Amino acid sequence: MQPGWEQQRTTKMLDAHTIRMDFNESRAVGTIPLPSGPEGLQNRIPTIGWLSASIVHDLRNPLGTVFAGAEMLMELDPAPTQVKRLATNIYRAAGRMRELLADFAGASSGNRSTSETCKIRDVITAASEAALPAAEKHCVEILNNVSCSIETILERSRMERVFFNLISNALEAMPHGGKIRIGARKADNCVLIDVQDTGPGIPLEIRDRLFEPFVTAGKDHGLGLGLALSRRTVRDHGGDMWLEPASGARFLIRLPL
Repeated sequence: MQPGWEQQRTTKMLDAHTIRMDFNESRAVGTIPLPSGPEGLQNRIPTIGWLSASIVHDLRNPLGTVFAGAEMLMELDPAPTQVKRLATNIYRAAGRMRELLADFAGASSGNRSTSETCKIRDVITAASEAALPAAEKHCVEILNNVSCSIETILERSRMERVFFNLISNALEAMPHGGKIRIGARKADNCVLIDVQDTGPGIPLEIRDRLFEPFVTAGKDHGLGLGLALSRRTVRDHGGDMWLEPASGARFLIRLPL
């Protein structure tokens, strides 16, 4: 927070209600509200739909250029190891963005991702690898202790994003290093997946509203949508996600087997 800023500030976003942000040292805690009244939201739905389609369309071409450029850098021979490593990270990130756009376009047209039988460990591994550059930068160790024998039916790309979001949140909470431990166990006809970090934990003032849209803490540019969307994805799979008491942040995910 820059010197001279007040402890509280008020900002307006479009014609929504006032957004009130409370600042406590370097951590921001706030709620960004939805437009007031059902009519305001309903009037925006057609516009949002067209805007979403336009964004997906316009992003595909530049993203394709990034994807192709990274692929070319990876194939350069000889090329410095660091260049190839960075190119691989860019290639993977661009690939994830292409998958996101494809899923987003499908959801906009009413089509859902295809469900398949997945090893939960493999899904978590894919999410961990996507977050690996940030984890290495922050000196955070990601420990995937999930057994290879646990399988269930998932929309793989959507569930990968759930774990990627949880891992990314943990990384942002531990800029000076730490550990993320991920485990799983079977319980009756479901599997319980435990994601815990060694960070400072969730601020008390938002714990009861943690999974509500636009509730955020400790992020300069956070929208407060990641956990709300993640829980929605888990519930779409017939499961649920919640916060457990712990010294750091600890999330439990229940999925049917």
